[in-house]
Amino acid sequence: MRTLYEIFAVIMAAILSLLPMSCLQPVNPSGGESGSERPPVTEPAPGTEPEYPTILPTETDPEPTEAEPFRLSKEDYPKVDGATAMYPMSVEIAMAVIGMSEEDAEDFITHNTTAKAYDNLINRKADLIFVSEPSDDILRQAEEAGVTFEMVGIGRDGFVFVVNRDNPVESLTVQQIRDIYTGKITNWKEVGGADVDIIPYQREANSGSQNLMEKMVMKGLPMMEAPVSFVIESMSGLIDVVASYQNSKAALGYSIYLYAKDQYVKDSIKFLSIDGVYPTDDSIADGSYPLSKIVYAIYRSDEPEDSNVRKLVQWLRTEEGQVPVEAGGYVGLK
Repeated sequence: MRTLYEIFAVIMAAILSLLPMSCLQPVNPSGGESGSERPPVTEPAPGTEPEYPTILPTETDPEPTEAEPFRLSKEDYPKVDGATAMYPMSVEIAMAVIGMSEEDAEDFITHNTTAKAYDNLINRKADLIFVSEPSDDILRQAEEAGVTFEMVGIGRDGFVFVVNRDNPVESLTVQQIRDIYTGKITNWKEVGGADVDIIPYQREANSGSQNLMEKMVMKGLPMMEAPVSFVIESMSGLIDVVASYQNSKAALGYSIYLYAKDQYVKDSIKFLSIDGVYPTDDSIADGSYPLSKIVYAIYRSDEPEDSNVRKLVQWLRTEEGQVPVEAGGYVGLK
């Protein structure tokens, strides 16, 4: 005979078997059912920060967007000028900003020599110029006209010395170059070459190359007065005289790295190492080449703060703006 306890247990088991299973799920303290996607909230241990579940973006969350590209119309584009060597870069910049073809950009962009570009900027015939730093003469001209410049670096280049490939000399020091252009060294045999008199070609006053020679190399030392035939009026002309067969073992000249490497290439010339470092993109970028230099965008200081000139120059220092600078052959700032 069953006891009262056994009878009660049988009755309770029968009752529970008749209830739906959903009533038997444990209750989640967070308010949801056990097994739902929301994680349970647990109390942190004493002295610790509570842990929260990571919330991932849903499909409707907007993706991050890049800044709008900088664009100007032909009408709003600044009047630019610049050095001969910087013309290809200026074309690349116009193509990127205006969205024109290379052929149209080449028709649209005009560059004069460095000296003429500075003259146009001073006399308000140009709004923006791409050049090397100004000579002392140009700074005096600007001061007399009541003009001051703002100079913004947008890339890197190098100042190089060139000889004919038939010249056995491969390297000079900066001091040897100074001694050559002041007349202390007159024969190639004094610097490891053949017994031939050196013909040290120069550029005309206020040219970009001559200004770099005076500031980067001579550093205030006066260059010897050169015969008229030793002063060349164009970068291409200087390279031509060094490349010529007649001057194969005698000539020495200087130019801009980009121009001589990419724009006016002559197989019969070669670059010299300076202080033991050969000019390359890498040695110019890291500054190990001793005659590395900055390429500038220059405008007048009274340019309005919100002008397209300032906006364009600021853009040229961005990652997007460095693309046409490098496409124009220059080494980027970074």
